[in-house]
Amino acid sequence: MPHIRGIKYRWIVNNLIYVVSVIFICVIIFTIGIMNYYYINLRTNLINRAIINSRYFNENISTSFDSFYTNARRQTLDFADKEMLERQILHSNGRIMFSSSGLPAGVIPATPDIELSINENAIKTFSGKDPITGERIMSVSCPLVSGSSGVIGVLRYVTSLREVDRRIIMSSAGAVLVAVIIIVFVFISNRYFIRSIVNPLREITEITKKITKGSYGVKIEKKFDDEIGELCDSINEMSVEISRAERIKNEFISSISHELRTPLTAIIGWGETLTSVGFENPGEIKKGISIILKETRRLSKMVEELLNFARMESGRFNLHIEPMDLKAEFEEVLFVYNETFKIEGIEIHYEQNDDDIYMNGDRARLKQVFFNIIDNAVKHGKSGGRLDFTVDSDGAFARIVIRDYGEGIPEDELPYVKLKFYKGSSKATGSGIGLAVCDEIVKLHGGELKIESEYGNGTQVTILLPIMKETETEESSDTNSKAG
Repeated sequence: MPHIRGIKYRWIVNNLIYVVSVIFICVIIFTIGIMNYYYINLRTNLINRAIINSRYFNENISTSFDSFYTNARRQTLDFADKEMLERQILHSNGRIMFSSSGLPAGVIPATPDIELSINENAIKTFSGKDPITGERIMSVSCPLVSGSSGVIGVLRYVTSLREVDRRIIMSSAGAVLVAVIIIVFVFISNRYFIRSIVNPLREITEITKKITKGSYGVKIEKKFDDEIGELCDSINEMSVEISRAERIKNEFISSISHELRTPLTAIIGWGETLTSVGFENPGEIKKGISIILKETRRLSKMVEELLNFARMESGRFNLHIEPMDLKAEFEEVLFVYNETFKIEGIEIHYEQNDDDIYMNGDRARLKQVFFNIIDNAVKHGKSGGRLDFTVDSDGAFARIVIRDYGEGIPEDELPYVKLKFYKGSSKATGSGIGLAVCDEIVKLHGGELKIESEYGNGTQVTILLPIMKETETEESSDTNSKAG
């Protein structure tokens, strides 16, 4: 059997096999039912006729054999229904005495119903081929009984099954015709139905091929509100996301190339300048070295971000967890930025309670988060001239809020700011992966990084981190005391 390919052919063949099988069984059951109906009715009619007429002949037998013989001969020869039915009177030896169809006396029909009726003194029937004519017949044999002699003969009715079989064949042919019509209808409806599935799938296949070849962002026309429609929506969403990711990747490559080129250009330029000026201009040398150090630190920071991102993507972003005072670590980062705040002319508002906030965390990684977010606040919020910092806790989580009053983030860009490589419409320097790394660090600590912004009215970043319970804090203090 050849290999059948395609949903269309598999569906039609498998479905048709099932439908044809069911219809074939139904046609067989219908034919058997029709056959039984005709045969049982015909047999019942013959038996009833035989019972009624056998009473008459039995009465004649009881009067005298001559009277029986005379009446049997007369009624058999004058039988009114001889065109449809044959009446026979047989001797107890199974030979014909009288026949309404003109069969000669002494002929033995030799069907089993005759012998059984004589031997068992009961009505017996036969359906099958007549041994004499070869025609399909149905016969009913009813014993004729004499009180003193027992069974002395048989009243037999014989009818051809040709007309009955013709009706059965016509009924079966009608059933087959109906079955064929149903199969054709099922075939046509299946082809229409499967086309409504296969054609959209072909379109989806073509679109996905285009996507794999680089046509990101192309969409499928949604025609149905069903599973295929949902598949179209998913592929369209995937295509848009791939297009956006591809665009962000290209923007990242372009941005990081520019970010790397700028400090490298400054380092190379000042390196060449310092080589040419000699040592007679210490002011120029100091300025050049200062710029080189600044740009080198900038490069180092970008490289560190890229390394952290690579570790995060490969699953090698590990934390070194230990008890720590979260508020103290955050204040240390603020202290580092004091000079920057003064240079940029930014006013600082810091709110905090007097309680220490302890947690189990990675000091270096959390400081990295603080540095990155404060650096973004300075970069994007210095136009507002003010930064607000809040550190508090609710007993379960520490809350660190960093609020700037700069240009803010456009509403349509806000859902994507924590995605890797995303920079949006911002023209500020950076790789676009800092917030993605920060978000991952906070999540690894069991916390959450929230970013809220109103375009033109600044941005608020909230860092939620789980803190130690009081019992854990006391145990940690005892351990530190013993270590001291």
